[in-house]
Amino acid sequence: MLISELLSYDPTDENIHRLLYDGLDYDGSAADLIMVLGSRKACEYRVPEAVRLYKSGRAPMMLFSGGKVQKTALGEMAEWLSMETAAISLGVSERDILLEKCSMNTAENFSCSENLLREVLPDGGRIILVTTAYHMRRALLTAEKILPQYEFISCPVQKGSATKENWYKTDKGRRTVLDEWGKLRYYIRAGIL
Repeated sequence: MLISELLSYDPTDENIHRLLYDGLDYDGSAADLIMVLGSRKACEYRVPEAVRLYKSGRAPMMLFSGGKVQKTALGEMAEWLSMETAAISLGVSERDILLEKCSMNTAENFSCSENLLREVLPDGGRIILVTTAYHMRRALLTAEKILPQYEFISCPVQKGSATKENWYKTDKGRRTVLDEWGKLRYYIRAGIL
């Protein structure tokens, strides 16, 4: 079933699970680069998973993408800077980090990263994409649309209130997935997907 067809149905628990979580588990593959999308909780959820992949030899480089300024424990700072700071503190070499500093949303994460990716992977390549589980479907579809010359491998982070296993257990989890359902619908209507 096409994503647009699924979005035409009511967001029942089964449909939400199919749309946002089915078929996206990380398969353990190695790649040329790990790409981490920024968010308010990227340093808490996404960066540690990306560092784990890096340290286990899954990819030799990391790309942090996100230009929004967020409140952090260190004060207000851009997503890319907070992710870089967190990764270095967890043992990632600064020379293995690429920084995309302008994007303000998921689509821009990829369009603004294109030039950086062309510099380090001019002939295409494999990229492990790290984001939260509920966000992975939209991120992966957007990546494949904007950067078709690269193969993206999904690595959804299963932490927080909207994981594959717990999203339906709390009002917060349900609000999060319904918001993501709406964003996917918007991306399709706006022609992004």
